[in-house]
Amino acid sequence: MPSSRRRFIASSFGLAAALASAGCISDGPGTDGESPDGSEPPQGSPDTTPTPAPESAQRSVGGASVAVTDIVAEKAVTYESVMGSGGVVAPEGRQFVVASVRSDAELEMDQFSLDAGGESWAAVDPGDHGARNYSVAGHEGGVVGEPATGGSDTKRYVVFELDSPLETEEARIVLDHGSETAEWALPDAARERLAAPSPSFDLNSLSVPGSVQQGEPLPVELTVTNTGEVDGRFLAAAHWPTHRIADDDESHLIDESVAAGDSVTASLSIDTEYTAAEESPITLGVEGHVEADREVVLDGGTETPQ
Repeated sequence: MPSSRRRFIASSFGLAAALASAGCISDGPGTDGESPDGSEPPQGSPDTTPTPAPESAQRSVGGASVAVTDIVAEKAVTYESVMGSGGVVAPEGRQFVVASVRSDAELEMDQFSLDAGGESWAAVDPGDHGARNYSVAGHEGGVVGEPATGGSDTKRYVVFELDSPLETEEARIVLDHGSETAEWALPDAARERLAAPSPSFDLNSLSVPGSVQQGEPLPVELTVTNTGEVDGRFLAAAHWPTHRIADDDESHLIDESVAAGDSVTASLSIDTEYTAAEESPITLGVEGHVEADREVVLDGGTETPQ
C-alpha cells in the first residue's frame, strides 16, 4: 500500500487518500448544505487571499481574539500537503467537521472540541500521523498549533471526525483557552449534512498493465458501483511513486458523480518519467472511497500477475 506519509487521519479511525494531478484539490467551504441527501458538493479552489473574519465569528477568550469561520460538515474531505501531494479522506461510517481559525494567540489543537449528539469529539491532529497538510477541505494555512507567520490574518484549520450519520439538534465547536471558553454553533446546513446518509462504493475492477516502458504513459482504468441508497460523489486517487523528484509521489484524482445503484468507469494516464526504474516493480496504490494496489514493472520487464 502507499506510504504512511500520505495518511491524513489514521490509527483509531480508518482513512484513505487521493489528490488531483500531483497538486491541489479541495472542497470549497460553505457548500455543505446543498445536498442534504449525503451527496458531495462540487469542488472549488481554496481562497488564498486573507479576508477579515465577520464580527459574529469573533470571540474574546482568555485575553485572545479568536475567530472560527467557514464551518462545514463533509462525508469525505480533500487535502493538500506541504510538498504538493495530498489526498481524500473517506473512511466508511465516518464524517468530518472542518473550520478555519484565526487568532492573535498561539492556540493548540487539544484546546478545541466539538460537542454534538451528546458527545464531545476531540480535534484531530494530522501531524501525529506524518502528514504536514497545508489545506483540508478548502481550509488552508495548516493545522492549528503549527507556527504562523501572518499573525491574526493567517488562517489555520481545525478538524473533527464523527460517526456518520449523526443526528443532533445542536452542535458547537468549543475552545478552552486559559480559564475561559468560547463556542461557535454549527450552521443548520452543517447539522443537516451530519444527519444525512453517505454513499457507499464497491470496486468492480482496477485495470493496470503489468509492465510499461519508463517514460511512457501508464493507462489506468477503474470501475466502481454506488451500492448506497443515495446519489453520491466518488472520490479516490491513484498514487504513483516519483522518488526522483522532491515529492515522493504523484497523485491523480478520480472524481465522479454516481447515482445510487449505478456504476462508473474512470480512466487515467500516468506519467512514468520521474519514477526510478531501478526500484521496479512499482506499486500503484488507489485510496479513497475504495482501496486497491497493483505492481507495475518498468522498462518492459516481466508482467506481474494482477
